[in-house]
Amino acid sequence: MKQILILTCTIALVFPIALMGCNIDAEQKAELENLKAALEKTESERDDLKARIDIVTQTRDKLQEQLTELASSRDQLQEQVEDLIQSRDAAVATAQNAQERINKLGSQLKQIQTAIAELQDKLNL
Repeated sequence: MKQILILTCTIALVFPIALMGCNIDAEQKAELENLKAALEKTESERDDLKARIDIVTQTRDKLQEQLTELASSRDQLQEQVEDLIQSRDAAVATAQNAQERINKLGSQLKQIQTAIAELQDKLNL
């Protein structure tokens, strides 16, 4: 009888402990499933972010190329502007020289006309 009592007590004590262990396993399994779901979601978000980063990187590279092309065009236009300024300055200098020559020739013409008029006056007298 003592053996039956000891066996009954042992079963009574071991069974709840065993069930408690099963409950812990179920809780751990549920937590593991939750963690797996969270991991999948996080990995999915990571993949989306990687894809977005790739798109942004490609867009940035294209914009950088356009910026480089624009800078090159700007430099070429600046060179053209400088050439045009030099041409304009040369044309202004040439025009000023021509105006000075015209003025000089105009004064010489007046002198010659005055001299001719004087000579005609002398001839007419």
